[in-house]
Amino acid sequence: MAELGKVFIISGPAGVGKSTVCRHLLQHFPGCLKKITTATTRAPRPGEVNDVDYCFIDEATFLKYIAEDKFLEYTNVYGKYFYGTPMAPVLSNIRHGIDSLLIIDVQGLGNIRKHFRHLSKHMVTIFIVPEDLNVLEERLRARGSESPEGLVERLKSAKHEMKFVKNYDYIIASGSEEEDLVSMAAIYDWERTKQESAALSPLCFTYVKGQLIPQR
Repeated sequence: MAELGKVFIISGPAGVGKSTVCRHLLQHFPGCLKKITTATTRAPRPGEVNDVDYCFIDEATFLKYIAEDKFLEYTNVYGKYFYGTPMAPVLSNIRHGIDSLLIIDVQGLGNIRKHFRHLSKHMVTIFIVPEDLNVLEERLRARGSESPEGLVERLKSAKHEMKFVKNYDYIIASGSEEEDLVSMAAIYDWERTKQESAALSPLCFTYVKGQLIPQR
């Protein structure tokens, strides 16, 4: 029987470095891991490339895709913009033994677990925790894409999201880009090679600078 692909779901507050570490991970494991590009109705930030960073579409198209049941999950952020994960490439990758990499917030993960319970056995969930909120605020300010009001909203959202870390298989305590990549690569290596009988659940593990620490 052909081996099925796994779905690696990455969550964490805005500004924690999810996109950067995922980009490095894809470069580190070419061919066996593919990013699922999120669709969004927001405008591109400077340097973002359509169909690479996000699939940028208008709201009418997004709502049409919702009606056609094309999303694995979707959400409306701050009542302004929609974000959604296309379903077809995820299911195709699972069938063809290709691992998928998704960046999804805590609400999105909850929706997948609620509406697509059969996917749970294929999922590996990872939450990246910032060193502290002051560091996160500095990163968001350096990004230069947030208004003062938006910055406050992002930090408020970060506090809320971090309440859900217990729902994830792994937690990465964020450090430098290199340290986060070491942690992410170690998780991916383990998940690619472990036997199903050696499943880690219900234990939760934290990676601190590449060192695995079980949470009990």
